Amino acid sequence: MIGKLLFLAVGLLIGLLLARFLRGGGGRRDLTAPPPARPPLRRVGDERIDDEEIRELIRQNRKIDAIKLMRQKTGLGLAEAKDAVEAMEDAMR
Repeated sequence: MIGKLLFLAVGLLIGLLLARFLRGGGGRRDLTAPPPARPPLRRVGDERIDDEEIRELIRQNRKIDAIKLMRQKTGLGLAEAKDAVEAMEDAMR
């Protein structure tokens, strides 16, 4: 009888320790702390990009190459470069 109770207590203790470990040491976070810093977003409209090479690629219907060149020259992300190239394309019509 005592052996069974001891086995149950040890099992319960191991289970509690395992649950605490899996939760990451309490699982609580400070909701009053400021949010983590994020890099500032770059907007396509902040800069005017006027590049004849990109315009020529758009004229040749080589939109993917124009987007690649836009990313290479400006450091924009894929979505921002695509939006910029499409804005240039719309302005050329």
